[in-house]
Amino acid sequence: MTLQRKLLVGFALMVVPTLFVGVQAIRTNALERGTLETLGQRLARSRTYADVEDAMFNQTQVIWRYLGGDPTAKQEFPLTEQVVEFRLERWTADLPPDEVKLADGVRRIEADIRAVAARVFTLHDAGRRDQAANIARRELLERLEPALASVNREIYRQARELSVQGAVAQMRSIVETKRRVLWATVFLALVAGLLASWLISRDLARPLTELRHAMAVVGAGDLAHAILPRSADEIGELALAFSRMTEQLRESRAQLVQSEKLASIGQMAAAVAHGLRNPLASLRAAAQLARHRVDVPAAREQLDAIVEQVDRLDLRIAHLLQFSRPAPFHPLRESVRALVDGALSGFSELLRQRKIDLAVRAPAALPDVQVDPMRLEQALTELVSNALDAMPEGGRLDVATRAEPGAGGAGGVVVEVTDSGRGIAPEILPNLCEPFFTTRPEGTGLGLAIAKRYVEEAGGRLDITSALGRGTTVRIWLPTASGDVAPQPARSIA
Repeated sequence: MTLQRKLLVGFALMVVPTLFVGVQAIRTNALERGTLETLGQRLARSRTYADVEDAMFNQTQVIWRYLGGDPTAKQEFPLTEQVVEFRLERWTADLPPDEVKLADGVRRIEADIRAVAARVFTLHDAGRRDQAANIARRELLERLEPALASVNREIYRQARELSVQGAVAQMRSIVETKRRVLWATVFLALVAGLLASWLISRDLARPLTELRHAMAVVGAGDLAHAILPRSADEIGELALAFSRMTEQLRESRAQLVQSEKLASIGQMAAAVAHGLRNPLASLRAAAQLARHRVDVPAAREQLDAIVEQVDRLDLRIAHLLQFSRPAPFHPLRESVRALVDGALSGFSELLRQRKIDLAVRAPAALPDVQVDPMRLEQALTELVSNALDAMPEGGRLDVATRAEPGAGGAGGVVVEVTDSGRGIAPEILPNLCEPFFTTRPEGTGLGLAIAKRYVEEAGGRLDITSALGRGTTVRIWLPTASGDVAPQPARSIA
């Protein structure tokens, strides 16, 4: 996950409680608005029923006006009936099911008022006014108006319970839910904040602190300090880039030290060659001349020893000159088998004397390589010579070749030289190819350094693995010549 996404996740965790509060506030507002709308509808129905009550009261008043001698009241009564019917229709249009029975009771009372009005009007028109007044008093005042008042009380009671008290109960429920949600939001915000802080500390603050510490250590000169990327985000890429930069600085410093060594070796080699080679040549010539003129065996042995030591000194001087002032590189297309045979050709007698078994596995189908044949043959000779020195009491020497692609998929050939000697200690293994590093008293410490240089200038790679008591393997990888495609490794032959 990239650093940008981690930061977005961290900030999102901190924003979630706010969004949760906002959503809950919107939900609570909707519930409160619905409660208020329901309350408003119930109050509106109460007002509508009040209009029904007024209309029915007007009906009774019209009857009393007619009994009081108002002849126009009888003509007004049908209008009051229409008004009552209109008010009842409005009131019962969206009436809840629990109030339908009350509406039926109101309709029955209104029908009774109409029936009483018809009887009263008929008796009054027939001249029986006292009887009409008695019926009106008995039916309207004593029966219907008390019944209507009872129904009114029940309707208003239910209106209060279902509207005001219901709204209050619902608001209490909303407030209680909001209180629980707020506590849950506080807890969620605390957890989200701690989690986001931990994520930012783990993925941002700590890696940056470690990287700053590593930069300070490297800036103080410790280029061997390991810088390990702990994540795959931008900070990890920065740590990886800084690690690569440190590695490049370490390699540059090593190359600079190597260049200084080579410069010193060049000056020393020139001085040695000028100051020793001519006297050594004269000394060797004199020793050889004296050897031909003396017949005493002891004297001859001494002269042979002088010639041998002079040759050894001359070889060391040649190594110094060769390492400090290498000749130009002249690559040619060459067979790997020919290079191996050329390197092994001079060791037949030494292998026999030291009782070392040689096994060569070099398939004929291997592709050619582009190298300087003389230099690479000399490199292989150095490796074989070191392997023989590691087995003074006999053993086994294996030289194997095979086709093997390189790291980038390019074709290549591997040459492995393996001995069964005493092996090399792990602590000195990294220094074997350093100039002047040697474990032999008579060595110059330049053989492996020269071999590695010759392999690398051909575009190859030289690696050494060893185990104490089990032997050493030197592995050389060389790229194939242009136009060659490395075939599948064939079965090798001993």
